[in-house]
Amino acid sequence: MSLPHPDFELYDNVGRTTEQVTAHSENRPTVDDLHRWAAYDAREFSASLPTGDAGHSISNWTQQVHRARSAAEFNTVTQAVLGDGHSGLGELHLFLEAATEWCERNQEPGFAARYRQHAEELSALGDQLAYLSEDHLASIYRCPNRSAPTRPGPSVAAAPATPAAPTRRTSR
Repeated sequence: MSLPHPDFELYDNVGRTTEQVTAHSENRPTVDDLHRWAAYDAREFSASLPTGDAGHSISNWTQQVHRARSAAEFNTVTQAVLGDGHSGLGELHLFLEAATEWCERNQEPGFAARYRQHAEELSALGDQLAYLSEDHLASIYRCPNRSAPTRPGPSVAAAPATPAAPTRRTSR
């Protein structure tokens, strides 16, 4: 006996995706079925969630990237999304950590380990993005023949130049 599948009439494959046909023949739900069933089961809880997509604020920041006219403006936007602290990336990391804790509390150690792994991968990606940002800024502000924005003067007295290291002589 097969599972009742809400998207199929017996032998009706017209207009069905490969996943739907395979899932039906294997007596398992499709990914869309799983999402639809979960949404139905969580409908009361969902009503209390904030409206709008969670990624909407990132979309707004993406628009700011298009508005940026200088490396400094671009860096300001990227730091808000990718930097340390309460950036979008930081908040996503906190979300993954919370998902890990939820799975642990609900006796789902396998899923907790997977969420933890992705949180760690996201953290490593954050480190790489920080290096990228630093490299980008260094290329703008250290390159002498690029027209960089006016740099502010040093806030403390500049240290005297260090003497050049003595040249190394070869022994004869």
